[in-house]
Amino acid sequence: MSEAKSIWGLRLLALALAVTAWFVLSVEKREPLSEKVVEATVRYDNFPGLIVVQRVETVRVGVRGTVSRMRTLNPYLVDVFVELPNPTSGAFDVPLTAESVILPEALEVVSIEPNIIYLELDVEKTDLLPVEPRLEGEPAAGAKVRMAEVIPPRVLVRGPETMLDTIGSLVTTPVDLTGHALDFQEQAAVLPPDPLVNVVQPAVVTVRILMEIPGTESLNDSGDSTE
Repeated sequence: MSEAKSIWGLRLLALALAVTAWFVLSVEKREPLSEKVVEATVRYDNFPGLIVVQRVETVRVGVRGTVSRMRTLNPYLVDVFVELPNPTSGAFDVPLTAESVILPEALEVVSIEPNIIYLELDVEKTDLLPVEPRLEGEPAAGAKVRMAEVIPPRVLVRGPETMLDTIGSLVTTPVDLTGHALDFQEQAAVLPPDPLVNVVQPAVVTVRILMEIPGTESLNDSGDSTE
C-alpha cells in the first residue's frame, strides 16, 4: 500500500511540475516583445598556420525577446563567431548572419551592424632575429661604452610572415649606464616590436657592457667585474 502511495506521489509531483512549466511558458509567450542593441565581441576561429593580422573587435547586434528576458540580458553573453571554410592568407570581406551570433535561448537576432567585416590573414612564421641593447643614462667618471654585447645575440620569434620579413632587429628593455665606470652585465627583457609578434625564447637576455675611461686602458676586458 505504501509503495502505491509513493508511486502516486511521484506522479502527482511530475504533473505539478509539468503544469508549472506550462504556465511559465504560456505567461512568457503572452509577454510583450522588446528589442535591444548590444555591443558584441567578435571571436575568431583558430586558423592553423595563419595569424589574424587585421580584425574587427566588436559589432552591434540587435536582439529581440520578451521584456523579462531582455531586462536580464547580459551583453557579455552575446558573441559573434567568425569562421572560414577554407582559410588562406589574404584579405577577405566576411558576411555576418544570424547563424554567426551566439546568444541565450529564446532570443532572436534582428540586425547586425556592420553585417560585413574586413578580415586579413597572414602566414605564421618563426625566425631568429638579432637583438640590440637599448642603453640609457650617463656613465660615471667620464667613462664611455667600449662595447655592448647581447647574449645570446639572436632570439626565436613567431609572428606574421610579412611583418617578420621587414623587421631588422629587436631591442631590449633599457639598460641604465648611470653611475657605471667599470664593466658590468645585467638581465634585460626582449621587447616585441608589435603585439602580433611573440618572443618565443629566450624572452630575457644578458647585456654585457664593456666600459673605458678616455686616456686609460679598460679596467676589465673580461667583463666579469661589476661596479
